[in-house]
Amino acid sequence: MPEPPPIRSYLYAPGSDPHVMEKALAAGADAVILDLEDAVAAEDKLAARGHVAAVIARAGGTAPGMGPTELHVRVNHGPHGPDPDDVAAVTASGLTGIRLPKIGSADEVRAVAAALDPLERAAGMAPDTVRLYLSIETAAAALAAAELAAAPRVARLVFGATDFLADIASPGTTDGPATTLARGMLVLASRAAGIGAPVDCVHTALDDDEGLRRSARSARELGFFGKSVIHPRQIPAVHEVFTPSVAELSEARRVLAHVEAHGDGASTLDGHMIDAAVVARARRLIAMAEPSRR
Repeated sequence: MPEPPPIRSYLYAPGSDPHVMEKALAAGADAVILDLEDAVAAEDKLAARGHVAAVIARAGGTAPGMGPTELHVRVNHGPHGPDPDDVAAVTASGLTGIRLPKIGSADEVRAVAAALDPLERAAGMAPDTVRLYLSIETAAAALAAAELAAAPRVARLVFGATDFLADIASPGTTDGPATTLARGMLVLASRAAGIGAPVDCVHTALDDDEGLRRSARSARELGFFGKSVIHPRQIPAVHEVFTPSVAELSEARRVLAHVEAHGDGASTLDGHMIDAAVVARARRLIAMAEPSRR
């Protein structure tokens, strides 16, 4: 499966509130996550599933170029893994991703991937349209990151820092040293599996724009790309951090122009070695600046 598009922001919207979901679709996020899990009270789960399915049905008829780049759903996790009824209810034209919370094993991922094959066919969707985003929220999941990242349909791993800290009984902060090792494991596992860079956790303080930027910058430096957000006001700061600067893009384009003029072999530019790794980074920077649109 090819690497997923460069999504900078993933905006959560509660599946129990059709009005908030519609507002989220117009908020300017690169992806919107219609949430059937934590944002929905137990007594509202069934109704929320219907509301989310209706929003996806409307999105499926949206003209190309309209709406968010990606439309995702976070499903519930039951005693035997991701809720199959949630997965079946939301798999329809317009859906591009499913976020699997509290993932425990690659077998759970493989079961969802296998279920999606006939669901996509029944919905008239192209094969492998729906990609899976796995929330890594425990020490066991972090240790299994390599196997999880290599499972079918997996687009990215997502770090659930708050649950992870609770699991390891740490009083630390979501972007503090207690999470550094686990974050690094997600980055390495993602790269080794050839999937997209992992996605950073939410920043829960809504009135802390500088803290949000600091958290996002730290994640990007570790090798993450993109961040989950819980309010539209957080989108601009996240986009600012995960969009390459003018200077970065100028240098990347200069490197690519140099390679085009001098060939793919190792060479120097202004006294600096230009090799395959430098070229690959330049190409990734260009791609990061141009998130794809439907």
